[in-house]
Amino acid sequence: MKKINLISHEIDLAQSEVLHDLRRSSPEQWGLRRGGGRWEVTADGLRAYHMPDDKMLHGQIFYAEPIVGDVMLEFDARLLPPSSHDLVWLWQTSFEAMPWGEGYLGCLGGWYGDYAGIEKLPTFEPSAIFAAHPLETGRDYRIVSGTVGGIVFIALDGELLLRFADPRPVANSKPGFIRTTPRMPSYE
Repeated sequence: MKKINLISHEIDLAQSEVLHDLRRSSPEQWGLRRGGGRWEVTADGLRAYHMPDDKMLHGQIFYAEPIVGDVMLEFDARLLPPSSHDLVWLWQTSFEAMPWGEGYLGCLGGWYGDYAGIEKLPTFEPSAIFAAHPLETGRDYRIVSGTVGGIVFIALDGELLLRFADPRPVANSKPGFIRTTPRMPSYE
């Protein structure tokens, strides 16, 4: 994918400035952890393991440094066998409430029906959810998602799946956190 057209904005991925290359981050920079599981942070990415004695069926890991401004995440994600649930990510998220405050949640393969979509936290509105193809365990997906100028979007493997203008966007002048939330298989 070379360009993403977001109504009034065009994003040229080849010309976009990379402000945070998280592949060069250290494990300590992913120090905000919630939920269950064991995390492994390497130069190749983040990996989550659900431990048999862990009653939490999901885990969350946040990049410890808050980000200010428009956010566009570009990353590869894969469901690791035997998991077959969903891929979830958050951006511009605050910790003003439990489990989190205002921000955005993006998801592929979720809502119990192979849907893709975006929800606004903490109220989960406005929501834009649509049918998508089922996720395949073990397959790599290239995801580009975020908020630019109040336009919220998801692109998958070079195809723009969803975009909408949030009538009350999260203020990009306020620091927010990003996270990854792979669902972890239960071995019980």
